[in-house]
Amino acid sequence: MAVETRSSFGILNPRRVFYGWWIVLSGFLLMLFSTGVGFYGFSAFVNPIADSIAGGSRAIVATAVSIQRAESGILGPIMGFLVDRIGPRKILVAGFIIGGIGFILVSLTQNVVQFYAAYMLLALGLGAGSFLIISTAVTNWFSRMRGRALGFMFLGPGFAGFLVYGIVVLIEMFGWRYTLAGIGVAMWVICIPLALITRRAPEAYGQRPDGDPPTEESSGTPVQLTGGGVPIVEASLIGIGNVLRSPGYYQYVLALGMQQMGFSALVIFQIPALQTFGLSPGEAGLAVLIWTIGGLPGRLASGFLADKFDKRFVLAAAFIMQLIGLFFFLTTTNLNGAILYGITHGIGWGMTTPSRLALQGELWGRAIFGRLMGIQTGTSAFGSILSPIFVGWWFDTHDEYKTPILLLFLPLFLCIVLILTLRRPQFG
Repeated sequence: MAVETRSSFGILNPRRVFYGWWIVLSGFLLMLFSTGVGFYGFSAFVNPIADSIAGGSRAIVATAVSIQRAESGILGPIMGFLVDRIGPRKILVAGFIIGGIGFILVSLTQNVVQFYAAYMLLALGLGAGSFLIISTAVTNWFSRMRGRALGFMFLGPGFAGFLVYGIVVLIEMFGWRYTLAGIGVAMWVICIPLALITRRAPEAYGQRPDGDPPTEESSGTPVQLTGGGVPIVEASLIGIGNVLRSPGYYQYVLALGMQQMGFSALVIFQIPALQTFGLSPGEAGLAVLIWTIGGLPGRLASGFLADKFDKRFVLAAAFIMQLIGLFFFLTTTNLNGAILYGITHGIGWGMTTPSRLALQGELWGRAIFGRLMGIQTGTSAFGSILSPIFVGWWFDTHDEYKTPILLLFLPLFLCIVLILTLRRPQFG
């Protein structure tokens, strides 16, 4: 009988592929589409929607995004609880059905009230089909290779820039309404079948995380990472109450919440802002494409680095790269400067999500991963609610974007300190 060998990616050769990697592939494609059309891509709609139904006010359009952030803040803990209880598949399917309806309804709006109502429904769908659910699905299937799995999955948003550039072209060709309606239909056709691939956890199917056979190391006892990592806490060794009484968790949540303030505003206004810096709509869309592609090496590298080195250092390095990218963004006057911004900030942002999720999984385990991530997402939403409105209001009154974006990114220096001083959890 041939002996099966295991590659460094946890794939059994030659007989079968560990099912967790199919979930990673599904997550990659879902993140590519949902991020491209529902997160990065919205920046392309800000100006045309504002000019069509909001009297040119960017603040009015940004308020819709803030409503989405508020809705996500409320739903985050609920979604985290549900995904830990019933698994990701049903939530994702429901989310993409609702999201498709939301996109179509937004395309039909004729005034601000209708726009807000339709966008709230869209936000509900995007929340149920969000990276919180997808990341939890992937995290539950991996332990030793969690960073790599998340890194591969989050390559999806790195390719989302192609969708953003395509959205810019479609808006110029067909208008923003037909483009939004087409996105809604595409969400049903593409995302629902992909969501059906996801599964809850390997133990329910007689498997172990990473495709490992049942051993003492994978039976729920803590194991020590190599490369200076903190101890992995798996299964049900700790309860959510213990984590919520731990100061370190709130230090982690605070750091990510402050980081999200600047990023949430930047991702909405980067295309309108780049146009005020002297770029054409096409050049601004190209800059966003480069920004997302720039995140690809960051996402992939951070996954491998997070599995080998202290995840706190990897996450702090990601924040530093974002600050370097911000400098190029605020000083750009042409496409060359925008390209430098896209590469540097893209790498920094690309490094952030895989490393922070791997850090959370390492510190507090995977059994309550969804609930903790939901709490963190909900708490971080408060800063994300106000920052887009602030930037939109500032532009409406001062006709420039640089000052508010700079102010929102200054707390990132404190975020670096908070992550580097994050202590290892002590339970038991």
